Amino acid sequence: MGKPFARITRPRLTPDRPASGLFTKGRMVAGLSAAVVLGIGSAAWATASASAAPAAPAAAAPACTAADLAVWVNEEAAQGAAGTAYYPLEFTNTSGHACATGGYPGVSATDASGRQLGDAAARDPVFRGHVVVIPAGGTAHALLGYGAVEVSTSGCKPKAATQLKVYPPNSRTAINTFFALPACTVGGSHVYLRVAVIQPGTRI
Repeated sequence: MGKPFARITRPRLTPDRPASGLFTKGRMVAGLSAAVVLGIGSAAWATASASAAPAAPAAAAPACTAADLAVWVNEEAAQGAAGTAYYPLEFTNTSGHACATGGYPGVSATDASGRQLGDAAARDPVFRGHVVVIPAGGTAHALLGYGAVEVSTSGCKPKAATQLKVYPPNSRTAINTFFALPACTVGGSHVYLRVAVIQPGTRI
């Protein structure tokens, strides 16, 4: 996990520019006998049924919305390598039903007034995107990388951030979660945050 943080240009996240995930509005299907694995422009379906009888209809789960989720940083599960700290960004389903999500969340650091500091998190393609069904009360996570070396050595004019603004995939509504860290205030070339696609379960 020690990949260097490249300097690239990242757009700011705004309500009219939501985080893009793998799925659009509607209901997404996750069944015991079918698993969907989506790559870039491709899909692979695998069935595990050994019976000649017709399969039962797959159970459907609605898309997770911001209202369904609580987001938090699991600091106790942090790992570090080559000047980068990796945290599980946890998505806990607080609704009374299962919901489905997948793809990249949008993440940016803000100050106490909610002003974004520097660029939004760049996408880290370390994992392939796929459907993740979060049961009621369950948790999924996305790997969040924080480049301490980038903040401290690049002249990005760091300032203390007090929270993260997180857009679930395909959502125009953000969820704020407490996370205090030094953040770059100069955008356009200083990438100090990276985020991977949502994965099942907690931790890294």
